[in-house]
Amino acid sequence: MKRYLLAALTLVLLSLPAAAADYQKAFKTFRNRLDSSVFSGADLSAQNQLILQASDKYVALPASGRFERASVALTGWHMVLAPDAPANLMLSIRWKTGGELWLMKDSGYAKIDEWADARLPFTPDPPNTDRFFGYVGGQLMRGGSATGNMTAFNGRLGKTFLRGRCDAAALYGYSKLGDSGLSAYGLTGRVLFPLTDKLGWNLGGSFTRSAPSVGEAVNSVAALGGVNFYLPGGSFDVTASVGNKRMYSLLLGYTLYLTRK
Repeated sequence: MKRYLLAALTLVLLSLPAAAADYQKAFKTFRNRLDSSVFSGADLSAQNQLILQASDKYVALPASGRFERASVALTGWHMVLAPDAPANLMLSIRWKTGGELWLMKDSGYAKIDEWADARLPFTPDPPNTDRFFGYVGGQLMRGGSATGNMTAFNGRLGKTFLRGRCDAAALYGYSKLGDSGLSAYGLTGRVLFPLTDKLGWNLGGSFTRSAPSVGEAVNSVAALGGVNFYLPGGSFDVTASVGNKRMYSLLLGYTLYLTRK
């Protein structure tokens, strides 16, 4: 009895690579027949689902035209898989700002899902996940109740949100003017506008509570904006801010991503 079970298990294990190899062979055949005017590329997922990259021509088609092109693609994919094609055959069609999921079942075709990437204007594709980050920089301040320029240390710890479209951070700053020290705690938030993978800009605001070594604590708000120079693992940031009581500042610092994409 054990001998028969072992033989059966061996046959099953030997059949698995063959099935995977058949999908790869079928995919190569299908890709060679792909209409390049409508689909600019093709891929096969780890679960053997066909993924097609749509060209601008496909995206510009009306709903009926997309249905026709997706049906033709599903039929062709079914033909190269026959006779081992699954009963429910799925196709994912994707482009830069959206995509569709199509299903072939019992010789019928249906679009079962679609999505769009409603991005902020003037931004390229955002990262797929959000990340924690740390920031260290120097700050030059002028205005407010100070009679001269002040230099300060500025540090932040925060996280990006909405696939890198914005971020929020807790901040700490320390400055010294003469014999008087000033510690500041607060929150900052920004909307991020990447222009390329090397350059971007941002707009945001901050709320801080300053605790001088002598005197009462002071709350302040500020509007800020700046430029980001993206580097591997982080960015070099130049930021200007305008606060209440006519407080102006310029920050130069480095943002380090603490987690990967």
